[in-house]
Amino acid sequence: MTLSPQAIASSWFNAFSAAFTVGDLDALAGLFLPDGWFRDLLVLTWDSRSLEGREKIKAFLSPTISGAQATDFKVEESSHLAPHTSFIPQIQTTDIEFGYTFKCSRGPGRGFVRLLADRDGDGEYRALTVMMMLSDLWGHEESPTLHLREDVAGVAGRNMQREFADWVKEVETKPYVLIVGAAQTGLHVAARFKQMGLPTLVIERTPRIGDVWRKRYLSLALHTPRKHHSCMHYQPFPDNWPQYTPRDKIADWLEQYAAVQDLVVWTSAELEPRPKYDSEKREWDVTIIRDGKEYKVRPAHIIMATGTLGAPYIPDVAGKDVFDGRVLHATLYNDPEEFTGKRVVVIGAGNTAIDICQDLALTGVGSVTMVQRSSTCVMSRDFMTDVMKHVFPEDVPLPIADFRNAGMPYGLLRKLNIKAEGYMWETQKGLHEKLRKGGIHVNMGPDGSGLFFLTLGRLGGQDKGGADLIAAGKIKVKHGVEIDHLTKAGVVFTDGSELPADVVILATGYLQMKETNRALLGDDIVDRTGELYGLDEEGELKASYRQSGHPGLWYATGDFYQSRFMSKILGLQLQARQLGIVD
Repeated sequence: MTLSPQAIASSWFNAFSAAFTVGDLDALAGLFLPDGWFRDLLVLTWDSRSLEGREKIKAFLSPTISGAQATDFKVEESSHLAPHTSFIPQIQTTDIEFGYTFKCSRGPGRGFVRLLADRDGDGEYRALTVMMMLSDLWGHEESPTLHLREDVAGVAGRNMQREFADWVKEVETKPYVLIVGAAQTGLHVAARFKQMGLPTLVIERTPRIGDVWRKRYLSLALHTPRKHHSCMHYQPFPDNWPQYTPRDKIADWLEQYAAVQDLVVWTSAELEPRPKYDSEKREWDVTIIRDGKEYKVRPAHIIMATGTLGAPYIPDVAGKDVFDGRVLHATLYNDPEEFTGKRVVVIGAGNTAIDICQDLALTGVGSVTMVQRSSTCVMSRDFMTDVMKHVFPEDVPLPIADFRNAGMPYGLLRKLNIKAEGYMWETQKGLHEKLRKGGIHVNMGPDGSGLFFLTLGRLGGQDKGGADLIAAGKIKVKHGVEIDHLTKAGVVFTDGSELPADVVILATGYLQMKETNRALLGDDIVDRTGELYGLDEEGELKASYRQSGHPGLWYATGDFYQSRFMSKILGLQLQARQLGIVD
């Protein structure tokens, strides 16, 4: 008799909850596939941890499981989280997935499970993944309503605007958290913290929220789809929103998001270099320069949300002083019309490089040549959109899609993608043929895991029409070389060849965020922090949304999904420190 997903999930989960409650590690390990994964988000430690394999899972649980005091395990019955079958495309396998809730010493928790039949064993269903996550701290649950304004609406005798102004003044003068940067990451974290009751001031160096987007090139649009990957927390885009959000539209949305969510943001404000940390009082001595005036604040925590990428990397190109043309970094490229009739050389072959080349090729430049030093991972935007829609289905509420996605450890996802390398090559065959015809060399990432994992380190590229222009010769390609020097009228490459040029655009990427902030924070602070961004040996983000190595200093990085979901993980860590639960 074939058992239903509900029956299979119930049988496995009863055994799991019983073993976890009494701390039977051998029984727990036996409920996982030999290469199964366990992810802990603040239930067993105050960190994000991912463990692969029964022995590592047992070793992790051994000193931690008793302190968690996890009880009252229940399978979710709500839509999209109740036991159901799903599909893992990389291995062409159907699994059984479900959410669950529990209680622990720190607060209420929830988790997510993926079960597969153990085809190399006895055929029983065992866990491919189990995630446990702390939802809230007892007595300090996240507010389900918009802070302040909604709470006092309609109450006779209450001056709502005055109360709000008083609250803003309190946050401005006594912030518990200072966030540096008011793009999507900083605003996500600030919105989450407000709902958690953490007084948070955000500073942004530009005159308007969203200016970091408005200053980019005119044709820029997000490469990820509107629903749900690129949405903002608490406030999704309307149904008639474009699939790929244009530059100014996302800028304006961020600006109104801060207003609607009642976030306290200072624009035209910068952190004065070298803030001091008082280890006895556990607070920072910070000076903020706002519109030329100095303001002193003493937050307990500083969160750097200045962008996953640091300052532009501008190589020292010999001959710039004799070159009659113009040399600029891609961050300064804006409008292709200013290059009409010009011979343009673009150094680099990532997302920005192909966007600029496509932009130029379609708007009347004399010629455009892209210089590719080594092979690049390129996948079509349509393919990546299909992947995103599988992970973030349009009929699943955004918080649920985020939660389910968090139940897939990056370390496992990388291995699944490597198994699917042949499939990815096949799906991209037509695109890659066009690119090769034009001289582009392609790869599927250094380990065959595809484009996504390159976004967690160095970047690759998504094609949205540039391959056709390359195949047609409208974008020329020079591969396997670097700039040696510039002459009066052009570029000389390391192979001795020369190319006439009027404009050289350096799409050469960015410095690491940590190093960019060195001048701001000082060597004594930065040198105490660990590596930033990318994945550690367990597959968790390095130093992002977790301890950086210096007390009171945190980093918020990554894409929309990461800041949306991990802002809660970061907030719980800060809240625990505020309440004295964590030293």
